[in-house]
Amino acid sequence: MTVEPFTAGITRWRQIAEILGRDVTEARFTEGRLPTETELAARFGVNRHTIRRAIGTLADRGLVRVEQGRGTFVAAGHIEYLLGRRTRFSANLRREGLEPRHRLIASTRGTADAAMARDLEVPIGTAIVEIESVGHAGDEIVSYARHAFPADRFAALPDAFAATRSITAALAACGVPDYTRRVTRMLARMPSDTEAFYLEQPASRPVLQTESVNIDPQDVPIQRSTTIFSGDRVQVVVAADDASR
Repeated sequence: MTVEPFTAGITRWRQIAEILGRDVTEARFTEGRLPTETELAARFGVNRHTIRRAIGTLADRGLVRVEQGRGTFVAAGHIEYLLGRRTRFSANLRREGLEPRHRLIASTRGTADAAMARDLEVPIGTAIVEIESVGHAGDEIVSYARHAFPADRFAALPDAFAATRSITAALAACGVPDYTRRVTRMLARMPSDTEAFYLEQPASRPVLQTESVNIDPQDVPIQRSTTIFSGDRVQVVVAADDASR
């Protein structure tokens, strides 16, 4: 096997990262999977630690994803996630030809802090129910979210969500067959350790946070959500009302 040549004065792991980055962008890994660390170490004539550092750089750049026990894969292209008056997780992914799925992490009861109280238009300390979930597009993780609802109206919602794995279906089961988006606030930032864990991404890679408030047909706030999108997997698009339906 011919070993790749290196340029003097530049660390080898940086050069390897640049070479592999070009291979990824030029779609040279036709099956979407990179060779093993052992194979790459042989290709470049270096040890596996050097390869891991180069791969880590590509992962931080969002070019590849590392799955423990499975290998290193070329990162999928961006999913376009439309925000409008009728934003729906499932509809957004199906529009992209992807199968939506929610994984329930936890459902809890608590009380509204100042931010929740403002958005839900309830007094501070009002009882709420919260759902924590991870959103999937097929096998790909795209979001981690926390949803809050007034407990007096939506006490049954956690059980409905556990049964349906759908916020829309759970709200319908609680007597809200339709709802619209009042506001969405967006912020780019670094993830917390918890968010990086559930998104299965490095804590050094930025995420996009949305805070949203949904209202029922009577303009009463019913849901406040904080959703963390993986920055290298999702492109958020602010859509005209008709485009989001």
